[in-house]
Amino acid sequence: MSKKTLLILALVLVPVALLVLLAATGWAGDWMAQFPNPHFVIAFALGATAAVLLSVGLFALMFISSRRGFDDRTGNEQDSDEP
Repeated sequence: MSKKTLLILALVLVPVALLVLLAATGWAGDWMAQFPNPHFVIAFALGATAAVLLSVGLFALMFISSRRGFDDRTGNEQDSDEP
């Protein structure tokens, strides 16, 4: 491997390894203590899922519209620059 590749691997893997080590030893804290109400976690998960599904659906509609030619000009006489 080249030195550049080793440097990139070190810059990526060292922080990840440190975070895993901190989480495994409990230094990262108990993240469930921040959310004592399970209804909050459920509502947050449902809201995030709905937002992702909505954005995926809208992007899919945009790509379908573009591929089928709905976004092309219709050739109206008023829109053309020719006299």
